[in-house]
Amino acid sequence: MKITWSNEWLRLRYAVKSMLPKWVEIKIRQVLARRKLASVQDVWPILETAGAPPSGWRGWPDGKQFAFVISHDVDTQRGLDRCLLLADLEERLGFRSAFYFVPKGRYEVPKSLRDELVRRGFEVGVHGLYHDWHTFTSRPVFEKRAPGINHYLKDWGAIGFRAPSMIRNLDWIRELDVEYDASTFDTDPFEPQPDGVGTIFPFWVEGRGSRPGYVELPYTLPQDHTLFVLLQAQNLDLWKRKLEWIVKNKGMASLDVHPCYTAPSGVVRACNEYPLSYYESFLRHVKDEYKGRYWQVLPRDLSRWWKIDSGHPLKAVSGSSRSPASKAVKDPMPKIWIDLDNTPHVPLFKPIIRELKAKGYDVLVTARDAFQVWELADRMGVECTKIGRHYGKHRILKGLGLCYRALQLAPLILREKPILAVSHGSRSQVILSALLRIPCVVISDYEHARGIPFFHPSYHIMPDVIPDSVIKDSHGPILHYPGIKENVYAPDFIPDASLLQELGIRAEDIVVTVRPPATEAHYRAPLSDVLFDATMSFLLALPDVRIILVPRNKKQIELLEASKPEWFSGDKVIVPQHAVDGLNLLWHSDVVISGGGTMNREAVALGVPVYSIFGGAVGAVDQYLAEIGKLIFLRDPADLPAKLNIKKRDKTLQAVDSERQTLNTIVARIVGMAENHAAH
Repeated sequence: MKITWSNEWLRLRYAVKSMLPKWVEIKIRQVLARRKLASVQDVWPILETAGAPPSGWRGWPDGKQFAFVISHDVDTQRGLDRCLLLADLEERLGFRSAFYFVPKGRYEVPKSLRDELVRRGFEVGVHGLYHDWHTFTSRPVFEKRAPGINHYLKDWGAIGFRAPSMIRNLDWIRELDVEYDASTFDTDPFEPQPDGVGTIFPFWVEGRGSRPGYVELPYTLPQDHTLFVLLQAQNLDLWKRKLEWIVKNKGMASLDVHPCYTAPSGVVRACNEYPLSYYESFLRHVKDEYKGRYWQVLPRDLSRWWKIDSGHPLKAVSGSSRSPASKAVKDPMPKIWIDLDNTPHVPLFKPIIRELKAKGYDVLVTARDAFQVWELADRMGVECTKIGRHYGKHRILKGLGLCYRALQLAPLILREKPILAVSHGSRSQVILSALLRIPCVVISDYEHARGIPFFHPSYHIMPDVIPDSVIKDSHGPILHYPGIKENVYAPDFIPDASLLQELGIRAEDIVVTVRPPATEAHYRAPLSDVLFDATMSFLLALPDVRIILVPRNKKQIELLEASKPEWFSGDKVIVPQHAVDGLNLLWHSDVVISGGGTMNREAVALGVPVYSIFGGAVGAVDQYLAEIGKLIFLRDPADLPAKLNIKKRDKTLQAVDSERQTLNTIVARIVGMAENHAAH
């Protein structure tokens, strides 16, 4: 069936619509939709030709069978009021989505709402400037509105756009400051501009002149308004049928749900509502029926992965035809350089190294002599070349030391010629990579960490809960991963009770592991030291408590023994004499109290009660963990008796990220960047 549209048709449609009461308009549209349904069944909800994969298509990250993308068009005040309700539902079920807001006209978008959604791992995008049909049907109107759209994209830290009512012009969208657009669909004859793009895969729209291109992300599942309001469906059969077909063709299942049409109570009071339980049931269907088979990803991250890992298609799509992405197969595999410069990096990168090697990559690992990095690498069987050391807390010496270590690394890196450098914040690696023009990836989970003047990583990989807008050192794409970085290695943990005997712990002891604050880091905060002293004094006064004190280095414990000899006069405080398995230590603890970030989050991953005495700027990850009750902040010594709950705990091992989503996503990001740069 050939479907046409024109500006004149739109003008007539919306003129009539504006004169009718809402219930009359809906009744008329329901009658027309039912009549149209019989004539479009050969192209909707399934257009068979849309299932053809792009040329050279190699599949989704980590071998997932399909991508699952959720988005919400917030068209009205009613929809705005329901955004957090949908976010709560999705979060409970383990999903995240993008919310597209209209900046002007129908409602005010509170900054607090946008910030909360981003902090919780959702995405915010722009849904036109006004919610009307004029923007892309009149060139003068578009030219007048485009600066406003670009203003809100920048102000909101958004990279994605969706046109109201899907009335779009892909050529004009090049003039918006976006990395992706989501204004199209594979097939949908019920839309006012019904010409689909004929694919269930993303595609690239080439730039023109000085304007860059962008990724187009069509929605591929029937819209909720069409299904439940116009066609008045009473079940999920059409959604399930289309999803089954998308999975069979290994495509992108992209779902657009409007908060304004979902009735939270289950009681439909408006003519254009349907029960929210329909949406919840569909999410549960995806979660249960396709467990382990889907990549649930934000539009932002999918578009960036498509650019980095899949290469650019040859040309844009027009009408209902498409040009698929092409991707060359690179052989041999490139070499990836990983630098370990702090103790937590050893367990973090061990499974990442394992996965990269399993995929055939040659991995070069270097490590500096700092905070027991070398010792722990040896104990964990991480083979590495040991180069350089730490130069203390003096800012000038530290800066010179970073540059000197970069020079020490240079001969090896020049000889090995890695195509990609990866670390969790190794400044020496960032410096050397910039000098040698090696693409550099920094994995990070603390947005307040300082960068290096004049030297910046090529890419950031960060947790979903950290919004892009707060990254001060960003000079390249920011990619994300689900969960916390500790989920990368916590699933491999197996308890070893011999540690208790090694440390002299008795069965009746209440074991409290304490990590002192960093004294040589740039983020050191005086409040951390005050809280640490008060916490130790409080614990030492409690009966049956044994304190395992885990210093950051030899210098720190020597200073503590000299300044606080009374802490070490008996057998109440135990200091391990060598590097121990951090997860094993935490697992055998009843309570963890730490002035650092990694140990806190490791305890969270294992389900161990944990308190933070870090007095510096709180990162988005820790803030999120505190809000969901997984981490408790101590901020005043006077609060210790009321807040600290020191008791024996039930040591039942919990399942941690059993599907390895965090590890798989990070590895997919690294592999994608390596392949992208190998091609060039």
